[in-house]
Amino acid sequence: MKDKNLDYSSMIGLFLILLILTIFTYLNNEKEKKFKINKEFFDKKKVPLFEKSQKEKNNFFLLENNVLRLKISNVGGIISEVFLKKYKAYDPSLSYHAKNLYLVKNSSFLYKMSFSNEKGLNIDTKNLLFQPFSLENKKKGIKILIMRAKNPYGKGFLDYIYTIGKENQYDIGFSVKTINFYPFRKLVSINLEQKILSMEKDRNWENSYTQAYYSIFNKNSASVKYLSERKTEEKNISNINWIAYKQQFFASIFIPEKILRNTFVQSENFSSGSFLKKIQFKTFVKTKKNEEFHFSFRFYFGPLDFNLLKEYKNGFENIIPFGWGFLKWINKYFFLIIFQFLEKTNLNYGVIIILMTIVVKLLLSPITYKQYKLSAIMKLIRPEIEELNNKYKKNEDALKKQRVMMELYRKVGVNPMSGCISTLFQVPIFYSLFKFFPTIINLRGKSFLWVEDLTSYDSILELPFFIPFYGNHVSLLTLLYSFALLGYTKLSNNGKKEFSQDENSSIPDMNFILYLMPIIMLLFINSYASALSLYYFTSNMINIGFLFFIKEFMLDEKKILMKIQEKKLIKHNQKKIQ
Repeated sequence: MKDKNLDYSSMIGLFLILLILTIFTYLNNEKEKKFKINKEFFDKKKVPLFEKSQKEKNNFFLLENNVLRLKISNVGGIISEVFLKKYKAYDPSLSYHAKNLYLVKNSSFLYKMSFSNEKGLNIDTKNLLFQPFSLENKKKGIKILIMRAKNPYGKGFLDYIYTIGKENQYDIGFSVKTINFYPFRKLVSINLEQKILSMEKDRNWENSYTQAYYSIFNKNSASVKYLSERKTEEKNISNINWIAYKQQFFASIFIPEKILRNTFVQSENFSSGSFLKKIQFKTFVKTKKNEEFHFSFRFYFGPLDFNLLKEYKNGFENIIPFGWGFLKWINKYFFLIIFQFLEKTNLNYGVIIILMTIVVKLLLSPITYKQYKLSAIMKLIRPEIEELNNKYKKNEDALKKQRVMMELYRKVGVNPMSGCISTLFQVPIFYSLFKFFPTIINLRGKSFLWVEDLTSYDSILELPFFIPFYGNHVSLLTLLYSFALLGYTKLSNNGKKEFSQDENSSIPDMNFILYLMPIIMLLFINSYASALSLYYFTSNMINIGFLFFIKEFMLDEKKILMKIQEKKLIKHNQKKIQ
C-alpha cells in the first residue's frame, strides 16, 4: 500500500513539474513574440540597426594582385587596409626599410556616402553592414568583388563594386550602385578622408613633402594645383578631374568618372605622432528623380614613379615635386634622362650617382674651361689692375676708373661678364638637384658604403643635443663635401684678395663670402638626402681634378702672358701710326 501511495505521489509530482514547465515555456514564447514585434517596429524606425552595426564583428574580404593587397571591411564596405607588396617602410629599430608598407591601415582611409529620402531620413553608408554578394574572376586576371548592403528603411540594396586587374596594376575600379533604392533626394554627398601614415626615416622631412594635389579643368586644358604642405588649409574648388593625397614617395589618388563641379578640400597638419596629415575631400553628386544612383571612379594606391604615372595620361606625374619653373624642366628633361640611362647598367645606385656627376661635369666642361681661362688671365693682369686701383682711389674718379678698366680688358681680349654668365648658367643646375634626389623613388632605401638610404641623411654620430640649422646628427658625406668645397675654393682663388676689390670699398670681400660658403652648406644640407651630398662631393673633387688638368696640360700661363704683351704692343703701334 505504501508503495502504491508513493507511486501516486511521484506521478502527481511529475505532473506538477510538467505543468510548471509548460506554463513557463508559454510565457517565455509570448515574451519573445513581443520582443520580435518591438524589434520589427524599431527596425523600421532605424534604431537598433546602428547598435547592431557597432556590436557586429568586423569581417574582412581580400582582393589582391602581384603588387597590391586590399582588405575590405563589411562595416561600411570600406577599404580598411592597403598593403604594397614590393615596398618596405622604415623600421627605426633596424635603421633601414624592413617593415611591411601599408598606405592604409586600421581604417586610416575612410569614405562614405549619404542618402536622404523624402521623409528626411538619412542613410549613412559608414553604418551599413555589407556582405560579399559575388566574387568573379574575369579574363586577363581581373577580379570583381560586389559588397551588398540592405536598405535600412525598406526594400532595395546598395552595391559597392570593387575591380582589381592585371598583375602589376596599382589602380582599382570602384562603383556605387543602388537597386530599387529610391526615392531619395537629388543630392548625394561623398566624403573621403585619409590620415597619412609616416613611413620614412625623417618624419619632418617626409611631412614637408606630404600634401594634397588636385587637377582642375578650365576650358580645353587641365592644370595641377596643391594645398600648403606646412600649414592647415582649406579650399572650395570647381571642376576637379582628380585629387591626390600625396606623400614623399607614395600617393592615394581619387579619379572620378566625371568632373566634379563643387568640391571642398581640407588639409590638416600633425606635428607629432604616426600620422603626418589628415586630408579631407567633400562633394555632392546630383541624381535624376526616380532613377537609380550609379557613380564610378578609380583609386590609385602606389608609388610616385614618373614613368608609371605618365602611363595613365592624366597628368599624375606632375604631383612629383621636381621644383618650380625652369628647375622642373631641368630635372624632368635633363637629370631624369641621364639617371634613367645610367640605371640600365644595374650598378649600385651610389655608383650611378657618381657616374651621373661625371657625365654632367663632362657636358659642362667647356664652361669650366672658359671660367678657368678667364681666371688665369685675370691673375696675370692683377698687377695692372692694382695699379689702376691705387691711381683712382677717390670716389669722384670711379667712372673714369671703370672706363680705364674696360679698356684694359679689351686690350687683353677678355670679358669679365662672361664669367658671371657661365656661373649664372650653372646656378639652376646646382639648385635643381635639391628637388631631384629627395623625390626619386628608385633611390629610396638604397644603400651605398655606410649610407643606409640615399634619399635621407647619412649619420655617423647622433648628438645628445640639437644645433640650430644643423640638427642632432653628423653627416659624413656633408662633411666631405664641405671640405672638398673649401679645397676647391682655395685652389681656384689661390688665397689672394679678389682682384677687383678696392681697399676702401664698402662692398664685402668676395673671398670672405666664398670661404664662408662651405660652412653655410655644412649647416644647410646636413639633413638633406645623402645622394645630394654625394653628388656635390664628387662634383667638387672633379672640379679640383679639372683645375690641375687645365693648368698642367691645357693652359700655359707664360704663353698667355706673351700673347697679352703682343696685343698691347700691336695696339700701341696702331695708336702711334694714327
